[in-house]
Amino acid sequence: MAIQKTLIIVKPDGLEKGVVGQILHSLRVNGLAVTDCSREHVEQSWVRKLYAGEDEIYFEDVVNWVSSAPVLFLKIKGEQAVEKVKWNIVGRYPNGIRGKYSENWIKNVAHAPDSLESAQRELNLSEPFFKEKKKADEKLFKGKMIFALTGMSECGKSTVGKYLDSQGIPRLKIVRLFEKVRDKWSVGEELYRFTKREEYRDQYALWDAFIEELLTEMNMRNVSMSSIESLYGGGFGPYLKYRLSNHFCITYIDIPFEVRIERQMQREGLTNIEDAKKILIPRDKIKADSGIPILKKISEEIIDNSGTVQNLYETVDKMIARHK
Repeated sequence: MAIQKTLIIVKPDGLEKGVVGQILHSLRVNGLAVTDCSREHVEQSWVRKLYAGEDEIYFEDVVNWVSSAPVLFLKIKGEQAVEKVKWNIVGRYPNGIRGKYSENWIKNVAHAPDSLESAQRELNLSEPFFKEKKKADEKLFKGKMIFALTGMSECGKSTVGKYLDSQGIPRLKIVRLFEKVRDKWSVGEELYRFTKREEYRDQYALWDAFIEELLTEMNMRNVSMSSIESLYGGGFGPYLKYRLSNHFCITYIDIPFEVRIERQMQREGLTNIEDAKKILIPRDKIKADSGIPILKKISEEIIDNSGTVQNLYETVDKMIARHK
């Protein structure tokens, strides 16, 4: 089947109702991928161009509504993307996101083109937004480098983080940064419940808020480099890589399972390999389920931690030098 590109515009009511997470889930189920995104407050003149030529009874009402608050642009790619997005994902009553959440012809949560020709026209019309977002991000992250530490359980992430900290590269905990977001959005709520709900509603908004907290922390400390620990999988790691681009280095701490078992036995004072496995294997499963192996495939740096601590420090020193 043909690989196609298309667009989804999540309208103000779609963002208010928190449908972004459901749209992203439907895209994955249909084998489609988001290749770019941008949140914009569009002008009425732009919306008129978007709907130009359509026999829309409520044209002026639609123009006023879509331009009334920010919308989210999602650039999509995959097999038969135009048809899948228009009818399977965005849909219309009783199917799709529209069928589930639309209030009327105006507040119908999302827009998608219905043909290859209209998809190309609307992508061309939207391209300046994506380009401006990239330029803004490059300016925002200029001069900064973030090492995102990840790996399986007991691989040495904390050791690397502490060493980076000793070299003037602050060790920031991802969970603490999410707590800062939580305290602004829903103070006092249990963190796991908060993050799961917000990722379901609009994970890009949550992750953008995380990035803001990260940059705020770096600026407050007046540093150009930092590490974040521990990066989990799913869409979070790839999204940070997409947003921060060459200012973001996924750093995978690699160590063979057998060596981790030996070190686990030494650390816990164990004499039986099976006892060590009972501790390590369940932790590894949690890591695997969270997408850590996928992060290894897209990491910029893979650090071998099977040798001595001094070997590890020398490897980290070389990594720092490469990214300064």
